[in-house]
Amino acid sequence: MKPAIKPAIQSELERERRKVASLSGELLVAYEELSLLYSLGPRIGSLVDSEQIAALAVKEAIDILHADCGWVVFCNGTDWSMPENCRLAINAGIAGRINREVLGPLRFRGQTQIISHSLAKEYRIDGPGVPARFLASPLPAGGKSQGCICLARRHPAPIFTSSDQKLLYAVASLTGMMVENLRLQRSEIEKQRLASELELARQIQQSLLPRDLRCGNFLEASGVSVPCYEIGGDYFDVISLDRDLCLLAIADVSGKGPAAALQATMVHGIIHGVTRHSKELSDVMRTTNHCVRERAADNSFVTMFLATLDSRGRLRYSNGGHNPPLWIRSGGGVTELTEGSLPLGLLDSVSYPEAVLQLQPGDLLVLYTDGLSDSENATGETFGTARVLDWAGSQSQYPVAEMEKHLLHTVTGFCGGQRQADDLTVLIVRFLGVSS
Repeated sequence: MKPAIKPAIQSELERERRKVASLSGELLVAYEELSLLYSLGPRIGSLVDSEQIAALAVKEAIDILHADCGWVVFCNGTDWSMPENCRLAINAGIAGRINREVLGPLRFRGQTQIISHSLAKEYRIDGPGVPARFLASPLPAGGKSQGCICLARRHPAPIFTSSDQKLLYAVASLTGMMVENLRLQRSEIEKQRLASELELARQIQQSLLPRDLRCGNFLEASGVSVPCYEIGGDYFDVISLDRDLCLLAIADVSGKGPAAALQATMVHGIIHGVTRHSKELSDVMRTTNHCVRERAADNSFVTMFLATLDSRGRLRYSNGGHNPPLWIRSGGGVTELTEGSLPLGLLDSVSYPEAVLQLQPGDLLVLYTDGLSDSENATGETFGTARVLDWAGSQSQYPVAEMEKHLLHTVTGFCGGQRQADDLTVLIVRFLGVSS
């Protein structure tokens, strides 16, 4: 005959049995989670579309948790989206109503808790086709929810247990991680694509700038354009119109970046197109103004300075709102060419008057955009026109290429490493006269 077990010992044994049972249950859930993730991970990882990932995840969750239906909703800013292929065995209207009345008021977006409810008792959502039990888990990413995965069971199905909740959260966590990784991967690919396109655009834009600034034997020129971004809205050119006549051009499109660069390309095309048929500055200015008005983006405009210089030193120029170029005389003295009119693209009918002056051999012209004079140092002080004039007063004896480099060096030194805030373009021309 076995001795009787004392009540205290019996009670202790019962507590230990419950602990063992609870631990066994937890181990079983953990094993199921690991097995689920092990089998589901590679299949989800092979997909390249977020909806495909979500569709596979909800299908697997329905099978594993013995649910009757399920769906996934994504958060897109302030809106919900429920892809058709991510909704299984439930009417779209019913799923949408549950989303609105259960998830919406709880502000499920941005939260990370599990939701498990009886729809009829707690939300009074019932009727034909409406499930009885509802379980939802967020799709976590970086501490926030990018949507949720929802499961439901129809009457008289059992409630969703804590083990069910853990299993669904495991599926949702894997799904959220894969969707976020896919988003980041696509974002990186998109960044690389944009970088490649910008580099191509930069190469194309640079190819439109003049490589050979020789124009007859009566002038020498040097120019440079430095965009503040990959591509810019400045343009300069030296174009031979005939043996004894050259066109000098500099332009600055309002704005920066790709939009300005496209319009600068348009200006380049207009100038080259018109000058093939006409040497008149008024024709180029009028056509450019019309095209900018008709084709450019809203509120954009172009400042442009055009001049023709012939072999005898006669300079005719027209200015549409551009920075006044500098005339540096070989014998000393600097003059701003202030004659001008409005920028191009502001009004339909604008008169662009011409001015004429006579250059002597050795005289210089310095054309520049406001990216030069508006360059700022660390305290917000601009380089300014006065400094441009001071620099010009001591440059007449230097070759134009050295002048260009010295000017850029002077501006860079003034800015002290500050990021360039605008496109900067300079064109320097010396009239040599006709060689005997």
